[in-house]
Amino acid sequence: MIKKLVIALFLVSFSANAQDTLRVKMEPVEGYKWMMLYKINGAKQQYVSNANLEEGEFKLPIDEKFSPGTYRAFYDMDNGGYLDFLYNKESISVTFNPNLPEETAHFSQSEENKIYQSYLIAINNQQSKIDSLQATYFSAEDKKPFVKKYSKKVKETTDLQDYFEKESEGKLAQEFIKISRKYNSLKLLETPAQYLESLESHFFDYIDFDNKVLLNSSIFIDKAIEYIFFINGSEDSKIQNELREKAINDVMQKVGENYLVKSEILSALLYALAGQEELEMVAFVKEKHYDILPIEHKDTKFISEINKMLSVSLGSVAPEITWKEGDKTMKLSDLDEDETYIVTFWSTTCSHCLKEIPELYEFTKEKDSVKVIAIALEDDKFGFDHHTDLMDNWINILGLNKWENKIARSYDIHSTPSYFVLDKDKKIVSKPDELADLLAILGKE
Repeated sequence: MIKKLVIALFLVSFSANAQDTLRVKMEPVEGYKWMMLYKINGAKQQYVSNANLEEGEFKLPIDEKFSPGTYRAFYDMDNGGYLDFLYNKESISVTFNPNLPEETAHFSQSEENKIYQSYLIAINNQQSKIDSLQATYFSAEDKKPFVKKYSKKVKETTDLQDYFEKESEGKLAQEFIKISRKYNSLKLLETPAQYLESLESHFFDYIDFDNKVLLNSSIFIDKAIEYIFFINGSEDSKIQNELREKAINDVMQKVGENYLVKSEILSALLYALAGQEELEMVAFVKEKHYDILPIEHKDTKFISEINKMLSVSLGSVAPEITWKEGDKTMKLSDLDEDETYIVTFWSTTCSHCLKEIPELYEFTKEKDSVKVIAIALEDDKFGFDHHTDLMDNWINILGLNKWENKIARSYDIHSTPSYFVLDKDKKIVSKPDELADLLAILGKE
């Protein structure tokens, strides 16, 4: 989930003339007909090209101006469907299952990706065997048989790592292989606490935050996210926050005075935490780390986007909505006759909306304590006039300019339909993703 939240912070436009080509086949194609290609620059993503599906294949040009690094092919922007790969001045051909992109990717062309993919499969397989032996050892009554097996697997893994580092010499993949080396204790550890302490204390052994080659990727962000969110955890929210604060401090200390990398990691963290509505952690990251960055490494527009995300977090008073009824200007904040308010964003050009909005209307029209404020995000008023004639119990608002509409922007809307449930004081109490979840909530009213 966290990774999905950090995949698209900024998109920078760039026009290009074709040089190399990325060829993509998806099996099954699952109805995807369009693909967009981006170059990853830390927390930012730079537009490269796009292509429609033609004869079962996507052909995306990569101009010679684009430097080597990690690239991302999006085939499902709404649900975070993408495949990452390495580009180093060569054409690439890949086939994968869109439901399991990383696990099923097969590169038929690209020496960089072939060796990196082979490395990941081999090293992850070896590491899982080591981890399994260590986990079983904790509770085993007879521990002696594990000692020799473990020692053998650690040596095999070290030899395998060394082999791939040597075989990838001169390639971009080598930098990613080196940073992926993992420390394994030479001896089995007696308790899970000792294992976690070892994992934490050696996590950064092979990570060089000053490696300029890796700036053209998300690897530093990925490593920071792994350390902060997955190394330690607790069911107690207070302890969880304390552990994360310590982990964030650790990462920043390891990065040192490389403010560019610090800015990229902190931006990704703020985006992820704001998306999870972890307000205390957002405040910690912003006040203790982001705000004290040199001014050239801070982005006021980005912070404005973070603040916008937080303005529609659970417990916040919903952003104001105004509309005209005749000559009178009406406000959401002035409504006081109902116990529950639903704010929904939809569009007459959205097929899901045309199915769900009538269902919601039928469900709510007999509920006297529920008022629906429906904002239709449209390019013109033609469809709006046609559809809202059938929803006379709702407050229907035409939101021209679609995604750039002022109300949509204040609610940080990127897809339709979107739903917000407000209490009588206009505080946001729920943001259901599915209509079924919204109807379940309303069923209790």
